[in-house]
Amino acid sequence: MPVVDDDTPTVWVIWGSQYVAKALVALDAHGIKHYVRRGKLGTGGLEDLPGGGKLVPVLTAGNDVVVPDSEAILRWAEKTRGANLYPTAQCAEWSERASDGFLPNAVLYYNWIEPKGYARSMRAKFASFVPWYAGGGTCIAGYLVDWGTAKKRAEFAEKALPELSKHPDVGTLEGRADAVAKEHVIREALVKELMHFQSGLANDAAGYLCGGEAPTAADCSVFAQLERLVGSMGDAAVPASVPGLLDDTRLGAIKKWREMMVEKHPIRYGGKRAPTAK
Repeated sequence: MPVVDDDTPTVWVIWGSQYVAKALVALDAHGIKHYVRRGKLGTGGLEDLPGGGKLVPVLTAGNDVVVPDSEAILRWAEKTRGANLYPTAQCAEWSERASDGFLPNAVLYYNWIEPKGYARSMRAKFASFVPWYAGGGTCIAGYLVDWGTAKKRAEFAEKALPELSKHPDVGTLEGRADAVAKEHVIREALVKELMHFQSGLANDAAGYLCGGEAPTAADCSVFAQLERLVGSMGDAAVPASVPGLLDDTRLGAIKKWREMMVEKHPIRYGGKRAPTAK
C-alpha cells in the first residue's frame, strides 16, 4: 500500500493530459513535492477519483483536502504553499484563456478531428499499444484505433467546433467536414492566438509570459496546451499533432520560450509514486 504523509499532496492523473501537465509543471517549477497516482479507466470513464468526479487532475492532501480542476490546483498551490503563480491579473486572465478559450479547442481539433493531426498524434500513440498478435505494427492497428475512438472523436467535435466557431476569423463550422475543409482558417486563427500570448515576452524572448523569476499560471497553462500541438508531453511521449506550427516566422519568440520551458521545466508524470509500506 502507498504511504502518503499528510503534508505531501497527491495528484490523480492520466498520462498525456494537458490539464494534468499544467498542474504538474506548476508544482515542479515551484518546488512543491507531490506524488502522482493514475486514475482508473472504466467503461464509463474515470472511476474512483476522490470527490466522485470523472476528470483529472484532482489533488488530495491530508484527510479532507480534495481539489479538482487544474486552475483550482494552482490557486491552492499559491494559497497554501506560497507559489507565486498569479502575480498579476493578466496572469490569471491568460491562464484561464489558455485553458478554456480558443487554444484548448484548437488542441482538440488537431489531436482528434483534423485527419493529419489525429494520424500523427492520438492515432499513432494508441496504435503503438496494439499487440503484434492483434495487428500491432501494421495498418490494422490504425484501423482498430479508428474504430475504438470513433465515438470519442465525435464527442470532441461536438464540444470543440462550436467553441472554434466563436472566433471572428473562423465563423460557423457546419460539422466535421466543414471544419476539416477550413483547416487553413483555423490554423491562422491559432497563430494569432499564440501571438497574443507571445506579446507578454520581452523583446529578446527571454523570461516568462508575465515576467518574474519562475513560471506563472499563464506559462503553465500555455505550455501544457502547446505541447499537445508541437511537443511530446514530456515523459508521456505523445507525438506532436502540428509539429511545424512554430516554424511560422511570426512565432519566433514563443518558439524560443517553449524551448526554454522544455529545458528548464519539463513535463514529468513518472517517478512520483508514493513510497510503499514495508
